[in-house]
Amino acid sequence: MNFKSVIMGVCTLALAACGNDAQNPELLKGANFVSAQPGVDITLSFDPNEMRVYGRVVNLYNGGYSAEDDNIKFDGFASTMMMGEPEAMTVEQEYFQFMPTVETYEYADGKLTLVGSDGKEIIFVQVENLPETTNDTTPTSEPVSE
Repeated sequence: MNFKSVIMGVCTLALAACGNDAQNPELLKGANFVSAQPGVDITLSFDPNEMRVYGRVVNLYNGGYSAEDDNIKFDGFASTMMMGEPEAMTVEQEYFQFMPTVETYEYADGKLTLVGSDGKEIIFVQVENLPETTNDTTPTSEPVSE
């Protein structure tokens, strides 16, 4: 093998690495996120072992997901059916309507951005643990430090 072949191989690998902006869905497994919304925080956690998510808005919820590169789909959501403050209930209803429309995501720098088919986005911040909920259903959480 001559020197030019080695240099060409190294350059080809370097260029290939630069062009790969694909997301790695494996990084979502076991991760917890919170999105602060008017009147309520939305939590979203990815199961470490199964292609399942769970969380809380006003109600607890869970569902399935599939992901490849930067494409992601959520489906089969189920939730409890408690009542809450009107503003929080509106946020929850909009969130449950949004999730089946999500097509892509970006996960970088401790932030998860979900993007729906209409371009709508919800941004989550990664947290170490799920927020604890007090009796008034007000979640409290600490962001993950990078």
